[in-house]
Amino acid sequence: MKTLLGISIVAGAWGAGGLVERKEVLLNNNRFMPSIITARAGDTLAFVNGRGGPHNVQFADDSLTDAAHRLLDAAMPERPKQPWSRDVPLASPLLVLDGDTYKVVVPQLPPGRYRFFCTPHLNGGMRGELVVVP
Repeated sequence: MKTLLGISIVAGAWGAGGLVERKEVLLNNNRFMPSIITARAGDTLAFVNGRGGPHNVQFADDSLTDAAHRLLDAAMPERPKQPWSRDVPLASPLLVLDGDTYKVVVPQLPPGRYRFFCTPHLNGGMRGELVVVP
């Protein structure tokens, strides 16, 4: 395993596009660390709760097309499964305990930037960005 600037990368699995990685993001002191995550479809994002919680991860609707919204909705576990609607925020459950982890496998999103934030700490500037690359 290789750790670099708060990202833990575990190699060894192969997906349709090549090597699949696990990218760890610490939610600590009202920050995502790192705040910018570069990933490919098939990679797993592991959001790990630290200090200052509870925290969550919510994707910003204004950075998503309807197609991207649908893909992320399907990829996010532990969310209410109901007919698709933009009225339902793309938010994870609250992570309360130290070490609580929420995992999302990056779906086949078009390359681009997808903003996210922590709902309870949005006003405190807890924001991040997923950069999807081919």
